[in-house]
Amino acid sequence: MAEEIDDSGFYRQDFSTVSDWEVFIAQLGETIQKLTLSEIDLPSHDNVFDSNWKLQTETILLQKEKIVVSSYVSTNEKGTGSASAIEKVANSFYEDLMNVKNTFGPPLKFQDFKSTHIISCMFGLSRFVVIHPYQQRLSNPSEVCTFLSAANVVAAEYCPLLPVFVQLYEPKLNIFVGVGSNTTHRTNFDIVSLKYSPTDCRYLSGLLTIFKEKLPRNVPTITVSVRNTYFLQPLRIRFPMSIPFRQFPDEQNDMDTNYIKSTQFIALPSGYFPYANTEVYLVYTWLDISENFALDSPHYTDFVPSKTQNCKMHQVTHAFSYMSSCLRDFLKLLCMEDTLESLAGRRSMESSGEENMAKALRNLTDPQHRHFRSVGSTEDNKLKTLKTISGPLQQSELKAFMSFLFPDLYPADKCYTYADDILQEKGEIDPHRIKSAPLDSLCSRLSCLLATCNAHFGGKSGLAQLYFAFIRELRFIWNFRLPISGVSATFPDTRTCLLNQKLQMLSYCIDRSIFGKYEKKQPLSDNNDMNESSTSDASFKETSKETDDEDEDEFYDCAEYAPEGRCKRLDDKKLLGCDEPLYVPITQDPVPKTEDELQEDAEAMLKHGSGSDLSMQLMCSSLLSDMEAFKAANPNGKLEDFIRWYSPRDWEEDDSGLGKLSARMEAPGNTWQKMWQDAKPVPAYKQKRLFDETTEGEKVMSYLESRNINEISKLVIITVLHAAIIKFKDVLETEKIFDIFEIKVDELLADLCHLSRNEELFNEEISSIEDATAKIVCLIEKLEKLEAQFFQFKCFERLTGSAECITFGEVKQKFQETIENGNSCNIANTIGQHIIDSNESEMQKCLITKEYVLRAREELSGCPHYLRAIVVGEEVRLCGAFTEHTTFI
Repeated sequence: MAEEIDDSGFYRQDFSTVSDWEVFIAQLGETIQKLTLSEIDLPSHDNVFDSNWKLQTETILLQKEKIVVSSYVSTNEKGTGSASAIEKVANSFYEDLMNVKNTFGPPLKFQDFKSTHIISCMFGLSRFVVIHPYQQRLSNPSEVCTFLSAANVVAAEYCPLLPVFVQLYEPKLNIFVGVGSNTTHRTNFDIVSLKYSPTDCRYLSGLLTIFKEKLPRNVPTITVSVRNTYFLQPLRIRFPMSIPFRQFPDEQNDMDTNYIKSTQFIALPSGYFPYANTEVYLVYTWLDISENFALDSPHYTDFVPSKTQNCKMHQVTHAFSYMSSCLRDFLKLLCMEDTLESLAGRRSMESSGEENMAKALRNLTDPQHRHFRSVGSTEDNKLKTLKTISGPLQQSELKAFMSFLFPDLYPADKCYTYADDILQEKGEIDPHRIKSAPLDSLCSRLSCLLATCNAHFGGKSGLAQLYFAFIRELRFIWNFRLPISGVSATFPDTRTCLLNQKLQMLSYCIDRSIFGKYEKKQPLSDNNDMNESSTSDASFKETSKETDDEDEDEFYDCAEYAPEGRCKRLDDKKLLGCDEPLYVPITQDPVPKTEDELQEDAEAMLKHGSGSDLSMQLMCSSLLSDMEAFKAANPNGKLEDFIRWYSPRDWEEDDSGLGKLSARMEAPGNTWQKMWQDAKPVPAYKQKRLFDETTEGEKVMSYLESRNINEISKLVIITVLHAAIIKFKDVLETEKIFDIFEIKVDELLADLCHLSRNEELFNEEISSIEDATAKIVCLIEKLEKLEAQFFQFKCFERLTGSAECITFGEVKQKFQETIENGNSCNIANTIGQHIIDSNESEMQKCLITKEYVLRAREELSGCPHYLRAIVVGEEVRLCGAFTEHTTFI
């Protein structure tokens, strides 16, 4: 048989063909050089744990399998060494291994692995490459050998002194093997995990023995760094749930009970969930000491808290408040399309205000009904009306809510009256310019109650029941023309939210109705000059006093029309072309409009053009009214006289005192000239009213009655967020710690300002709603973080012993340091001693992690040797980096 086989043909092999392994090495080397080329000029090394990390990733193929190559580089290291870039790279990871600043970063419990790689935490490296298969684990021995051999070749030939690591087994195990080489030396990196380790491996004495066995004989000194981490009993302070208008029975428990203190009543829930706690970790460190400095064995140890001044306290807080949970629940309503009819029932909707509408005319013609509050049976009748509104809210709860919103309608509850300054125009300007509602106004109270109802009083059905009851009460107030408590009877303030503008419009309409039907008094106006100048009665028939002083002959010579509707003289100015004084006419008040109405007018003008009849009517109705009033008050007046009063900037005078109209007023086809020609001498009281309070009031009521659930939430969401932030701010001020959080709270209010003024935030498009929801969620998360920090402060205050060993000012200062340093602070002072004394008996039991870092360096070559041991109970993880001479291998 052997003679029949052609050996030369059967065993022939072409050694000139490149193998897959060689191709893989070439691709790997080129990829690493490409990734690291831009980072060749590294600055001198500093603490890698304070650095930002740059990650670059490439994918190559090995036998049709994807291999991921990732380069990690610390990018913000500081320092300006005098060495050249090549020298810095040539010593990069050698210096990293021996750098004391890279010994211990944040404890692994607090480490953000997304920013700092586990390899950097274990070895302190600032620059390295990791290789691993794509979406596969590397556990087959032959595959492991292939990758390790490739890493050795690449590290030696393509990237000297750049460590190359291979990830083994499951990613969650964090097992890596690596190598870093130069022309004469090679450093082998390895990680070993022992779930059940020998006792000697858990102490420094045993680790020194293992470390020395790996070292050459000429290593002079071994330096040791140790870190012990203690976990104290979690601090729990109970802040029970506090919901407005709901009483909870006293609960007996072992935990101390505290209550959120504030000076303002804002109808949002407060308190924290029962599982809220703060974990406290004490970290004691001994850095870069000699191996003979301390003893650490199973029988005795010098590494105890009392023998070091290098101590840090880390805190991890798990606390969520009921207020933030309420905000998150309310935010979900933005995507719901439920109508009030589907939640409150058609029967309730159809009967909304039928009784009031039937009696409206009789009530309006009888002034005595305006004093209905003095009638004892009125409140009983209103309680019977509340019973007809279906929903999960009980009658007592609904009555409490209505008493809070409309205290004037329920005089028995006097504790919810509105402050007087809500009804007055304040000169103060909100520095954050948030389009919300005045604090403790009707709009603010309603917004907070709606959010609280949704979270704790029956969900969206309870919200619908409350809103429907609010609308019914508002309809009752409108039909009886009663003043609305908590709303100023002024022009709608476009600096506030739309709901507050609607309520202001309704209040203004009611005030105008009362003025026109019951009393003879001056009409209200937002313009102080007009208030000062208005001297007419309810019919606008009173003329100026100066008219009585004029001679009757002069009066009849003026024109065929008798002057009417004069208010006062305009300084000492006279009509052009005659010696008659120029009189300021009594005019109709400006037409108030809410923000949505102004937007509709702007869209109509944009759609039809500036020259259309509709646009002219929108722009010039008020102007025409003023021209007619001016002609009635000044029968011999001209357009020039009108301009001198109405638009002084369009009247230009030279040095000699002669004046003329501006260029825009003299332009052919000017709108003002056309309107002046069309204007008739008609005093204000004879003109068609520019503003019909009855029609506008019904528009407001119709608008409010037709809202569905998501539209209601859009109207009040900004006001609810604003009230929540103000409530939290008030808590901080009550606790006298607002200065710690002031910057963050101001940033939160600034974010809310931008959010409230985003006109496209709540468009009907789905993408707009999703974008608005995402922005509001981000703001709520920031508020949640601040609330957790407040809970953390209360725990910190209790932990430090407060007045027993440290003043309140020192507690605030130390907590400020904690917040600024990532929830950690140094406590090598009276605080640390107080904590040790308080937990002295259980301190050893609280030890959860020990870390040892052993370093040695050869004298001649400067090659480093490194070992890190992490001891957690019986489990030990060893991370070693040992350098060997390749010349003798």
